[in-house]
This record gives sequence, structure tokens and C-alpha cells, in this order.
Amino acid sequence: MERILLSPLPVKLETEKLMEQNHIPGDSDMAEEFADLVEAAQRVLCCKTILVKAEGSVDFPLPPGAEPKYYYAMTVGREIDEEEDCDYPYLGDVVRQAALDGAMAYTQDYLRQQLGMKSVGFLNPGSQEDWSDKLINKAIAELTKAEDIGIQVDDRGNMTPWYSTVGIFTEA
Repeated sequence: MERILLSPLPVKLETEKLMEQNHIPGDSDMAEEFADLVEAAQRVLCCKTILVKAEGSVDFPLPPGAEPKYYYAMTVGREIDEEEDCDYPYLGDVVRQAALDGAMAYTQDYLRQQLGMKSVGFLNPGSQEDWSDKLINKAIAELTKAEDIGIQVDDRGNMTPWYSTVGIFTEA
């Protein structure tokens, strides 16, 4: 199977845009802490994706009607840690989610521009009611060798680092 490692992804976090999206007033103490968190995260950010071309059958169920083109594993890694003295602990989650969103956007662009996909869609276990078995996380992580980018999956299908995802890319 063809396997592609994209690391590190050139994800850029835009502080002002993120503040607007999360309704953080620009003149607040929270805004100052958030800007500091984004700046610190941007210095250490190392988003990664593994793509594996879908060929043949797999040992786990796929969503009904889905025709995967690539399986993926993606993470922002453990590099973005919460600062212990942050008065707004959830801000770290906002930054990590924004980084994961940026990694997904970059990967979708890569699929279009470098691999010729026209309309990229993605699904991850849990995104559809009939494709929600968390053990599929483990199967896709094993297929992509997600441990190479630091993703670990326990026997119940829970992934760490927490801001990691696995799934399939399809032509939408």
C-alpha cells in the first residue's frame, strides 16, 4: 500500500480570526492570555498526517456506501501543552482544535493538488450513527501505522494525544 507522511504541516494559527470565532473580546484579559497561548503553540506546533491509499479490502466495517480513496491518521501531537498558570484552561483546547482543523484543511488541499482528488470528503469513526464503533479507530491506526506520528490507541479505541483523529477520505 502506498503510504505518505506529511510532517510537519505548515499550519498557521491566526490569533485575531480565532478570537473572533470564539467570541473573545479583543480588549479583555482573556484575549491577552489567548494571544500568548496561540503564540506559544505556533512556536512548537508540529501537525502530522499519514495517508494510506485504499487498496483491497480491510478487516473493519466501512460506512455504508463509502468508497475510501485514502485512510488517514492525523495529530497535532503533544507539543501544545496547556500552561499551568492559564486562568482560562479551555483556551488550550480551542488552540489545539484550531491546529487540528488547520491540519485537516492542509491535508485536503494536498489531496486535491498533489493526488488529483476533485472533491475531498472525510469521515471518521463516530461521524455517522452506523459507523461509530470506537474499535475502528484502532484498526485504522494500525493500518496507517499511526504510532509513527505519536498516536497511541488503547484496547477500547481511545486515542492519545487527545487531538488526534483517524478515518477515510473519499470523493464527495
